[in-house]
Amino acid sequence: MASTERQQNNRKVENQQEIIHAAAICFMRHGLEKTTIDDIARELNATKGRVYHYFRSKNDIFFAIHRQAMRFCFDAVQPILKQNIPADEALMRMATAHGHVMMDTLPYQRSIRLGVDIYLRGSTTEAEREVLMELIALRNEYEGLYRAVMRQGQSEGTLSVPDEALAGRALMGALNGLVDWYRVRPDQTQAERSRIAQTLASTIINGLRPKPTPAARS
Repeated sequence: MASTERQQNNRKVENQQEIIHAAAICFMRHGLEKTTIDDIARELNATKGRVYHYFRSKNDIFFAIHRQAMRFCFDAVQPILKQNIPADEALMRMATAHGHVMMDTLPYQRSIRLGVDIYLRGSTTEAEREVLMELIALRNEYEGLYRAVMRQGQSEGTLSVPDEALAGRALMGALNGLVDWYRVRPDQTQAERSRIAQTLASTIINGLRPKPTPAARS
């Protein structure tokens, strides 16, 4: 019995993942406001009934995409935080990993980047606003991981971060901005993606490293 329930739960999760993946593609392609449940069903090659069986509304699907997008981010950087390395190197690796996530899960990341502002200024129910605030808090928690490393770097002298809050927002803004200009190319290799992620990370993090003190004139 337990095995049957486990299989049913696994299948439910798989179905939900298939739906939110299809929805993320549709949101990226058509925009959040213009995408319909019909669009999502067509992307799935399924009926609207299958979508509604797992999600009550398009809003619920968007929130699920948002959670999954943040899970991708946390999963990418948390192993780096367990490594015993200087803060500047940790921040570099985290930024590079984040860049990879932005490219590898682009439909999810672009969906939430476009969607949050729409929901904040749009007409939502009180319950939906509560969920949205929870998701924004999750994003703040993620940014907090970077701020903690910045504090460590400031303490150990490997980073120069006089304003941690401003530096954190600037860092995340630059990294997340990748989803606005990055375009997937069918012929693009993983090596090319790595170069983009590493170059972006280096450009940002090197600006946070302490500048060498000019040698005193004799």
